[in-house]
Amino acid sequence: MSGLAKALRSAGFPGVEEEGGRVFARLISADVEFSGAEGPEGWDLAISRPVRASPTQMADWAARHPGAALDIHQGETRLCGRVAAGDRDGLLHWAALAEEMVVACLHWRRGQRSRGEGM
Repeated sequence: MSGLAKALRSAGFPGVEEEGGRVFARLISADVEFSGAEGPEGWDLAISRPVRASPTQMADWAARHPGAALDIHQGETRLCGRVAAGDRDGLLHWAALAEEMVVACLHWRRGQRSRGEGM
């Protein structure tokens, strides 16, 4: 088991699994997965949501979260981050940012949908 997988389990993240050199886990058990990989400079983490944030929304996010920029990857809004290997507090901080990003994406998606359209 990789150091990242062990750290995620130890920090209480549910659904931790490894596949093909990547680690997958969840912020909460009912949410979609995020992924991570061990690199020479630490743990690289990413989570995507099925909404395309506008440039204005991404700029507003960046102004409120310096160093935690969003991008669009494969048509979805994505948050990437790097945490120093072994930094449990860093993992928990990244998880809080990711949770805030999930909430923002839900809000943005609701603003984009047509009346009567589901999520």
